[in-house]
Amino acid sequence: MKNFVSFLMIAGLVLALPAGQPYAQFFEKRSSLDEKKLDYEKIFKEGLSGNGRTLNLSGKKIGDEGLLLLLTRDFLKKVTKLDLRYNEISEKGAKALADSDKLGNLKKLELRHNYLLDNGVVALAGSKGLPKLEKLGLSFNEVRDQGGLALANTENFPKLRKLDLRGNFLADHTKQTLKQKLGHLKSLKLF
Repeated sequence: MKNFVSFLMIAGLVLALPAGQPYAQFFEKRSSLDEKKLDYEKIFKEGLSGNGRTLNLSGKKIGDEGLLLLLTRDFLKKVTKLDLRYNEISEKGAKALADSDKLGNLKKLELRHNYLLDNGVVALAGSKGLPKLEKLGLSFNEVRDQGGLALANTENFPKLRKLDLRGNFLADHTKQTLKQKLGHLKSLKLF
């Protein structure tokens, strides 16, 4: 099945090539578009609202590089809602979030559709820097049992009320453990 999907992806690219354009030229042009330099400061400034309490960076594709830069900014200490959906953040970025000393007032953290994997979620679950966190969105992050169980067993989010883990790869026994240990949450989304 995996090979068939790869074949379809390659076939789609071949069919999408303009007539007569060599492959190398097509991919060179694509990668130069993908590598355009982001103006992180502008992106951060435009994403701030609510008197500096909300930072919406959804879909800005800042990646780990942009996130590491963001985590050096003092204005984050005031932010209570941080939206980082669709930003190509990996486990490296998740570890940086977990280690940050600027997120102590954060109540809502949305990380849906990134690449945190188990190691990133384990790092977040072990973070002491998110004591006020009430809502954590981790859907579609390639999380498996290790990450799910780390969340089930953490005591680092005493105010957590909502957890979204939809679209990950959790075994039935992990989902059961999450339901048992986090049954007190207002919302626990696993499917």
